Amino acid sequence: MATSHSYRPVLNKQALCRLLILVCPLIFSTVAFSQDKTAAPANSDFFTQKYLFGDWGGERTRLEEEKGVKFDFHYFGDFICAENARIQSGCGAWNRVRGTMDIDFAKLAGWKGWTFHVTGLWQGGPNIGSDYLGSISNPSTLVSVRATMLDSYWLAYSMLDGKVTARFGQFASMDYYGLPPWIWHYMMEPLSYGFNNRGNDYASWDPASGPGGQLIVNPNPHWYYSFAYTSGNRNPYQQNPTGFEYVKHDSGVLSNQVGFTFNQPGAGKVAKEKNYTGQYEVGSTYNGGKFANPFCHSASPISGCPASGSPYYSNPLFFSPNTGNYVVYFWGDQGVYRPKAGSNAGIDLVGGMSFAPDTPYNFVNKNVLFGVQFNGLIPKRPNDEINFGLSYSGVSSKYAAAYSAVNPSAAPYSSETAYEVNYPFQVTPYWYVQPTLSIYSNVGGFAKAGTAETIGFRTKVTF
Repeated sequence: MATSHSYRPVLNKQALCRLLILVCPLIFSTVAFSQDKTAAPANSDFFTQKYLFGDWGGERTRLEEEKGVKFDFHYFGDFICAENARIQSGCGAWNRVRGTMDIDFAKLAGWKGWTFHVTGLWQGGPNIGSDYLGSISNPSTLVSVRATMLDSYWLAYSMLDGKVTARFGQFASMDYYGLPPWIWHYMMEPLSYGFNNRGNDYASWDPASGPGGQLIVNPNPHWYYSFAYTSGNRNPYQQNPTGFEYVKHDSGVLSNQVGFTFNQPGAGKVAKEKNYTGQYEVGSTYNGGKFANPFCHSASPISGCPASGSPYYSNPLFFSPNTGNYVVYFWGDQGVYRPKAGSNAGIDLVGGMSFAPDTPYNFVNKNVLFGVQFNGLIPKRPNDEINFGLSYSGVSSKYAAAYSAVNPSAAPYSSETAYEVNYPFQVTPYWYVQPTLSIYSNVGGFAKAGTAETIGFRTKVTF
């Protein structure tokens, strides 16, 4: 349990030095490179080539362009130190190595409209959010459980010139629903993957994917709609530990969304005009299964729980009166300032909100996200960014009341607000680094829990 303490804007000297030793050489090394999203020149060297291990003598590019077979191999690492944490202060690194293959069968075999995707990963490390900070918003979006598994694989068919696409296989609901386009601009989980209450109805997530089918309708460049039915496995890492089992347990999840886009590249804007791109989406997920009150106990039932001796306690997911759970969300991403035409430099505003029922079995029932992205502030590094974001997580009032009834001497739940500022930059075409500072107010959602901080960086290397 955290105790109240005064605000401290930085970590102690020892933790700060650890991160500076790691980050400073990376920052200074960027002086020799200016960011450029164009393709690397044919005579690229080790510092300008697209991949760390090169283009395999040109075979990698030829496979993609001529045969439609694309490979992606990369390493992600989140290196984080926590201070004034609710559980323990300290440092750790979460590591992930992922391999992906995409096949366009139109190029490979002449099967127009057919594509295939498969990806797997190895990941592991300490969970700084749950094991150190004790926070609601995890400082790393990569963290889940240590695993080596086949994440997802699916076969898709597009028809009517790409206006309708059907997808079948194994994939995660959260990879397509509630996932905004700004995710990799941040390191904190709700800002970089999805709202904090998205898992309330057991919608599947990456890498704990499951069986599913999806229909996507994209009739024009300005709006889209999609619908999916995916697994709602309640213990996916135990029920599908390797990713090869392809099993569906428990009740499934219905997902749907409608999105709108404005002033996107190729949508009629010319280079002489300032391009204020925008994208907005409204969606929901729903699980029609049973949901048990986690505070009900046969020995000491609290208000709203079945009496002792009820069959509910032998099989709560069968006898529970709580049927169905859902999450409704909205997000938007809008450019608001461009200093000159034909450039993405300037300021973008991003944000959204999600809601779930106020019940004892939904820990967080509302999450609000907001961010400001400053693009291209340094003239010689037009693609660098400075990003600010916040995540407000409100604990369900009925969950908080039930918790207080069971733990009368404990601090009451309220809400948590987490702030992040970062500066992502590309060191070479295959390597980027993202130093990040985060501040947590009422860490863990406990009222008057005080403030905690994390400092760290994310790095990605593409092989």
